[in-house]
Amino acid sequence: MDGKDPKPKAIRIVPARTNDAEAIAAMGWDIWQCCYYPEVLSRDAMDYLWHRTGNRDRILEEMARGAVYEWIERAANRIGFLAYHLVPDQARMQLSKLYLLPQYHRRGIGARALTHVKTVAEQRGVREIHLYVFKKNRQAVRAYLRAGFIIAKAEISDAGNGYYYDDYMMTCCLDR
Repeated sequence: MDGKDPKPKAIRIVPARTNDAEAIAAMGWDIWQCCYYPEVLSRDAMDYLWHRTGNRDRILEEMARGAVYEWIERAANRIGFLAYHLVPDQARMQLSKLYLLPQYHRRGIGARALTHVKTVAEQRGVREIHLYVFKKNRQAVRAYLRAGFIIAKAEISDAGNGYYYDDYMMTCCLDR
């Protein structure tokens, strides 16, 4: 079997609301613990970075600034989420989060979520989608490459408290 569902159930992507922020943060933390430790991040780095960027208050701040959070559902169950925001003056969209519970990896669901993001971007006149992904998150990097993203640059940036982001900035140019 190639990892795809033999009979894929419908995937729905539905808006998240501000009262979902706690559930989003909890799911994100669970996914980070399963998927990032120890191959991508040390326990200390993971704790620091997630609690700095993925907590409920941060999610609420992002929503207030216009970030769109959406649930990924399968058979009426929440199995992941994504977040993006538009940069209209640059005709760009930043995809800041695309997380799936590990048992739904390698089933084509992430690809369907990326197709949704591209459709939203095109409908809003966006010419480019960009994102940051941990270099060590090889599975995600491969998925983005398959979806038409390219590695625009490698970047190491200070995350504070002695920690660093070691990322690829990836972009996908949309044809018009």
